[in-house]
Amino acid sequence: MPTLYTRTSGSGHGSGVFPHTRWSLVARVVNPGTSVGTGTRHEAYAELVTAYWRPVYRALRVKHREQRATSEDLTQAFFLHLIEKRVLERFVADPEAGRFRSLLRSLLDRFVLTKVRDANRIKRGGGLTHVPLDPAEIEAIETRIKIDPPEDPFDREYRAAVIDLALRDFANESRSPLARRRLEVFLAYEVEPQLREETDERPTYAELANQLSLKPHDVKNDLVAARRRFAELVIERLREEVHSEEEAREELRELFGITPP
Repeated sequence: MPTLYTRTSGSGHGSGVFPHTRWSLVARVVNPGTSVGTGTRHEAYAELVTAYWRPVYRALRVKHREQRATSEDLTQAFFLHLIEKRVLERFVADPEAGRFRSLLRSLLDRFVLTKVRDANRIKRGGGLTHVPLDPAEIEAIETRIKIDPPEDPFDREYRAAVIDLALRDFANESRSPLARRRLEVFLAYEVEPQLREETDERPTYAELANQLSLKPHDVKNDLVAARRRFAELVIERLREEVHSEEEAREELRELFGITPP
């Protein structure tokens, strides 16, 4: 079961039915206010940048060896470049275009080769403006750059972004008391240990039960249910970034080392 940033084990898969909402976020940037979604183009663009700037920034820092300030500017310029060159329109319209992650990575490599270093040279994408990059997340990426192997910086951070998006979805849908309890157990067992700098050792079921005023068997059952739902949310996120169920399954294998049945 994938947890925050890097750990993977276990398995999970979705319903097997490819959702009609695939490409919803990217498509909303291209066609705001249509059946693919609601909200303005700028709102969709801001959500797109917020969701996917991290792997772009990390690849610029590690693979392309750009300085921190330059990487921030180029990250902004890259996403505006996608709008100016109408790349997203072509991608959404082409069922053979492949996976969004692969496209984003290859386009970034090409973008860097053009030596576009001044964000002001990129037109503002039809009125779109820069989306603030979270300073706390930049610091977290900088920390991971120092301790992680240098290989595959884009995919490492892309995996983290997908996981964090799925965690956000999990939190947003957990409205009932039982769902909120399962989320709390999942975060305490799977996520919070990896956020502590001194150790990532997980608590025992008994320790967690005592901490959350639950019975040990409730902790176990809640974790089983929460892991299953989280895996579903991960694959649902991946489905929104590809054109077919098979591509979603390939993404699951490549990013998380999980082979769906």
